[in-house]
Amino acid sequence: MYYIAGMKNWRRERNHYYLEAKKRGIRSRAYFKIEDMDKRFNIFAPGDIVIDIGAAPGGWLQYISKVIGLDGLVIGVDIKEIEEFTDKYNIVTIKGDIFSEETLKKIKDKLMGRKADVIVSDASPNITGVYEIDSMKIYEINKRVMHIAKKFLKRNGILVLKTFQGREEQRVRRMLMKKFKFIKIYKPKASRKRSSEIYYIGFYFLPKSSRTSKTT
Repeated sequence: MYYIAGMKNWRRERNHYYLEAKKRGIRSRAYFKIEDMDKRFNIFAPGDIVIDIGAAPGGWLQYISKVIGLDGLVIGVDIKEIEEFTDKYNIVTIKGDIFSEETLKKIKDKLMGRKADVIVSDASPNITGVYEIDSMKIYEINKRVMHIAKKFLKRNGILVLKTFQGREEQRVRRMLMKKFKFIKIYKPKASRKRSSEIYYIGFYFLPKSSRTSKTT
């Protein structure tokens, strides 16, 4: 009975965010996750340059575009095609695999010699349902996102990174603690309660540092 009640609650929450997204012309329920995190941690500012990894179908891009304004730029990257935003002029997209050096070159070209103020990643592997496989896959994605941050994130920049709770999460935490002054761990309200996904938010990126930061 508890399981059935839990499923009913999840469906109710899912339908709430789905219907709200549809009503507001938002491409994905994930919009509400990044909105929640931004309101809680003040991640974005007008004029920011942002890289959004795993950006399809574009829910995070829509939110980020709104808060950074026309003086900002958000670069959406995904292995899937991202449908063009004809009404938003501060969004550019790249179709490519983040494990490809060609994709990193395209990001560099879009930045035009600048660094990103914020890098966000909602990228996730194809889920197999096998814990050991899925946790290793997300860890490999997390490592690659960190590699991208080392290349393109400005000093004192912010990184938002999705990972899964479990054994590999500790490795992700240690990886971020070496490069950020402090770290927040958060599960947005729009995440399924039964989901293992959580988000790490690293503040004050230190490109050449190897240190131990605070985690809360």
